[in-house]
Amino acid sequence: MIISDFLLLTVYFFCILYLFQSWRSSFSKNLSWFFVCSLILLLTFGLMYVDALAAGIIGMILVILFLIIPKIGFSIFQKLFYQQRYHTATNLISVLSWLHPFDSWLEKSKLTYSLALAKDGKLEQSLKILKTSKKEHYYAKILTFYVQGDWKNGLNWMTSHIPAHILFNEPDLLIYYLRALGETGNLNKLLKLLEKTELFLERNGSYLQVYLVRMYALAFCGQVLQVRQLLQVPLKKLPNSVQQFWLVTAQMVAGKKAYSYQNLSEIFTEKNLILKKAIDWRLDHPQIEPEKILEQESYRIINRIKLEVDQEFYPRIFSFQKHRKAYATYLLIGINLAFFGIQIETGGSENLQRLYQLGALVPEAVLAGQWWRVITANFLHFGLLHLLTNMFSLYVLGRFVEKIIGFFRYIFIYLFSGIGSMSIYTALSLQAKQQNYILMGASAAIMGLLGALFIIFVKEWFQTKSRITAKRIQLILFTIGLQFTFDYFVPHISISSHFWGLVLGLVSSIFLVGKVGR
Repeated sequence: MIISDFLLLTVYFFCILYLFQSWRSSFSKNLSWFFVCSLILLLTFGLMYVDALAAGIIGMILVILFLIIPKIGFSIFQKLFYQQRYHTATNLISVLSWLHPFDSWLEKSKLTYSLALAKDGKLEQSLKILKTSKKEHYYAKILTFYVQGDWKNGLNWMTSHIPAHILFNEPDLLIYYLRALGETGNLNKLLKLLEKTELFLERNGSYLQVYLVRMYALAFCGQVLQVRQLLQVPLKKLPNSVQQFWLVTAQMVAGKKAYSYQNLSEIFTEKNLILKKAIDWRLDHPQIEPEKILEQESYRIINRIKLEVDQEFYPRIFSFQKHRKAYATYLLIGINLAFFGIQIETGGSENLQRLYQLGALVPEAVLAGQWWRVITANFLHFGLLHLLTNMFSLYVLGRFVEKIIGFFRYIFIYLFSGIGSMSIYTALSLQAKQQNYILMGASAAIMGLLGALFIIFVKEWFQTKSRITAKRIQLILFTIGLQFTFDYFVPHISISSHFWGLVLGLVSSIFLVGKVGR
């Protein structure tokens, strides 16, 4: 594959992916992304007829600057925001607003800065900024109640001033509304609304927001174990004081009031005015005992959430090898790099004669007795681009799979998929009288790891029936489909070896991958 084809396909892939995401979530709210993607596509497509390589390079630069960096940057901003690192988050979103000025990110930087001031104890300055925000900016008004810990008036204002079609279609507004319901004891309404809006949050918000509102519901219903599980896995990046606050909240509702008051007094020493206001509210407004007010439907909802949290996170907390190092992945990357170094030193990575001498797969040579080519071909690559794409995939995918299944099973699946696919490719090529084709690369073995990951998540889904796991399975299937689509349109890529690598990875993993967490 020549570099211009690779760059053009990458540009088209990212633009189409972002267009699909915009359409899938909320098209009207993502018009800016639609506009940017369409502009990049039109510009790249037009330049392609003048100079394909220049079109690919320019298109890739535009994709990186105006799609990838803003998207990744905003994801980092959200994490910083929920970690309450407001000053850093403000600086980041201010920079990103120059690259993507259409989504009111500059206004968001002002609001985030107001939270930074409030956290530092400068409440008057914070409120002044919030009051000068746009009149139609509901989010700014909600934050004025949030920084003062005034949930009762906040809930009354949201109910009377924000139209339902706006409140229930804006993730940032919705999570504050759900928390306000819990803070004021409206547990039945909180749980029923959470069930109605959970899928909306998954699609239009972030998984962090989904877990936050689940934690709110569990904490206000006194489910200490499940709150702890959420804080140990998906919400572990929250500040320690905030984690302690929500754990104490759950303990207070569960009846451990003396112990909880002691813990709250310890948190109160934190230099965080927003948190101190939240503690004041908690102490002044004792939580309602859920068993006295929860309806039968609410019990069903909270039990479902408890079950899903237990199923999704209990095995990972107590069994998943979180501290296992990915030695096999690093070893395989090192071997591939060593082979590539030998290629460079002995005549170049794109010299077919040299690649043949180093052990690239040629079915005719294997038939003549050079069986080792089905092994060595897995570690040779045609050019730097081929190497980098495969090593990046191996690094991202391999580490995750290895940490779940361990060193030896990981190595077996990798080699079995790679060597097996090369052997099957050889047999099929000889049968089809295509004996002089040359094949190399780690991609078949990596497809085997993708197959292993699919089996891992399928087995986890049978254990947990988790919606999050089901989403991951869908993502893997989408990735597999995308890979084979890419293979079909790009010349000189072996669909057959990728297919058999995937199949062998699936088959071997069925027997080698045990229950998740073992």
